Amino acid sequence: MRIEQDQDHETKRDRVRRLLLHPLEGIGFRFPKGTDTDEGRKRLDRLADELAYMNDENLRRLFEAMRSKGEGRARDFWPSHAAFVALAQIAQPRPLEEMPGLASWFGSAAGRAALAEGRLVEEYRWWLSKHRPPLNPHERRIVADRAGAAQSKVARLRERLDLRLPVDAADREWLHAYEAHEAAARELVRRGQAQGEVA
Repeated sequence: MRIEQDQDHETKRDRVRRLLLHPLEGIGFRFPKGTDTDEGRKRLDRLADELAYMNDENLRRLFEAMRSKGEGRARDFWPSHAAFVALAQIAQPRPLEEMPGLASWFGSAAGRAALAEGRLVEEYRWWLSKHRPPLNPHERRIVADRAGAAQSKVARLRERLDLRLPVDAADREWLHAYEAHEAAARELVRRGQAQGEVA
């Protein structure tokens, strides 16, 4: 009875902790030695807040997907924020109405420019992570560098797949996440163009 009452008063952040973060800690996920405790807590709180839109079943699915994604030599460091967000988008895409700026940004000339210049997926991922576009030359350079590296990796993986060469399961997952983000971002650009034509 008490447990039910506690869950009735559970915050969205607490629910993500209960279904995803605490179970991952339970299997040994941790921050590298020397990480400030408060900084680590803030990173996990930010992640919990970002994933709070997910339902219980998909948070459990995300746990299963992330349990093998630990970083570091022992594979027990917390995966990157981007890794969580990418797989969360596959398990349960974040409703666009929760990010109205994202839809209008990609539907504008900025989205068409990102598509034309090969930055579309990395700008989309920046939005998912920061909830805003890259705002200054430093951030735009980061996005452009990531886009170049990602496009090289995509080309290499697709070539290996076309030649029926072996591709690591993690690389297949990465490519699947990339393609999911690419499809979502292209759809936003397409919708923006269609609205512009109607107007």
